[in-house]
Amino acid sequence: MGDEFSLEDALIILQRRILFFLIPVIVLAPLGILFVMMLPPKYTAQGTILVESQQIPEDWAPSTIIADAQERIQTIRQRVITRNRLLEVADKFQLFPRELGLSESERVELMRERLRINPITTQVNRRGRRGDGTIAFRVSYEDRAPNKAHEVANEFMSLFLSEDVRARTTAASDTTEFFTSEVKRLSTAVDTLEANISAFKIENAQALPEHLNLHLDMMERANRELNSTQATIAGHEEELGFMESQLSNVLSGAGGQEGPAQQIQALRSQLARLRATFTDANPSVRALQDEIRALERQMQPSAEIKKLTDELEEARTALNEAQAAATVDPAVVNEKRKAVETANERLSEQFTSESQNSNGNFLSSQLNARIASTRSRIDLAKARQVEIRAQVESLQARINQTPDVDRRLSALTRNYESLQREYQEVLSKQQAAELAENLEDNQKAEKFRVLEAAVRPEKPSSPERGKLSVLAIIAALGVGGIAALGAEMLFATIRGRNHLSKLIDDHPIAVIPYIKRENEKRPSMPFTKKKAAKAPAIAASAALAVGAVATVDGDLGNKPAGNAPSENI
Repeated sequence: MGDEFSLEDALIILQRRILFFLIPVIVLAPLGILFVMMLPPKYTAQGTILVESQQIPEDWAPSTIIADAQERIQTIRQRVITRNRLLEVADKFQLFPRELGLSESERVELMRERLRINPITTQVNRRGRRGDGTIAFRVSYEDRAPNKAHEVANEFMSLFLSEDVRARTTAASDTTEFFTSEVKRLSTAVDTLEANISAFKIENAQALPEHLNLHLDMMERANRELNSTQATIAGHEEELGFMESQLSNVLSGAGGQEGPAQQIQALRSQLARLRATFTDANPSVRALQDEIRALERQMQPSAEIKKLTDELEEARTALNEAQAAATVDPAVVNEKRKAVETANERLSEQFTSESQNSNGNFLSSQLNARIASTRSRIDLAKARQVEIRAQVESLQARINQTPDVDRRLSALTRNYESLQREYQEVLSKQQAAELAENLEDNQKAEKFRVLEAAVRPEKPSSPERGKLSVLAIIAALGVGGIAALGAEMLFATIRGRNHLSKLIDDHPIAVIPYIKRENEKRPSMPFTKKKAAKAPAIAASAALAVGAVATVDGDLGNKPAGNAPSENI
């Protein structure tokens, strides 16, 4: 294309098609400038909102708002440009007269196009500050009326400020409410688990791990007491055997002494023989009966021994009732047992006292009483032995059950400790959330503040008439150039020697300039210089070419070789 179309060709086309170039320029340039001048002016009011940092160090009072300034700005922008909010602003300031006939959707779209939010960022990050470097942002609104642009811009700035306060306080309140509900839930769970642990300890109070050493000590003491009781029983049984043997000797008269029983038996035999002969009124029979009754009275225990024996039986009966009760009270059982032991001691003392004051022929009654007392002691010791064995078995069962109770209690305790830690963590977070909420309520956290309110614009911000006028002129020149080039292509004329060389596929030997006739008038390019002196009427020069003679801006002659086409130049 460079070989076919050069600057020389362009100048030739411009000189030859000057009218095609000038007419569009002369027509379109004024029309474009006139159109630019008729465009309605638009005014832009702009204000600046500062992103003010938290006044209290975040290490002391952290905020619960995690969104950075840029994110909050974009979020608030989406809330501000909602359909209902924009229509409220449009109706409040009467931005679109009814004569325009705009629908609600069209008004909303126009307001969204006219509203501009431009953040101001910095690369310097202050220590302890979160965010993306946004330190402020500009809010601008464009309208054909400067007063409305000013009022609407300030209205949107107020909406940004109020929406930021509402969003931050709502977020802080929601955070506090969430942690409050979590604290309440965890507190209930902790109380429930504490109640479960308490119930478990009550249910397994006899086998708790902390009582293991105590149970082992009690087991050792119980075994010692069991051994002692067994020794006591053996001693009482030995004493019982001795007293029974002594009673047998007394009754049988062993050791050279006739026993009371043998005397009574002999007297009764003698009485039977007398009754066979005499009646009961016989003095001998009466005397014999009185003697038998006297011996029998001597063999019976004394009134004091009978009394003490009755008291011993009552104490033993009370002890048996206490041990057989549905709910055994160890204190009551011990008290009844001590009462039985006391009764036994008193009876033994009475036996000793009467034995020392009685004669050997009348010891059978005391021996019988002592035998009864000893047997009572043996029964009491055996009952105690059964209790001790039951206690040993109970302690052994508790000791055997302790590992399982310890394992289950440890699981409950671990759950409780874990839940307690979680509760403490959530409680601390709740306190931090409440502190952050107080920061938001008192406007001490990061906030938006009007740095520079929007003022009434004095000059229109658009259109830029000077630039648009220049563009209109450039567009007119472009249209003129396209028209001249189109005309040149349409008529298909030779533009110059380069074009001619392309057509004949060869270079001309010489170029004969155009010879102007005397009365010929040809338009000349406005930027070409005229000759200082008039040329002769006919200025010709010959050029020899290989098979062709060419004239610039003339007709193409016949080619002897037939290479050049015959066309009008």
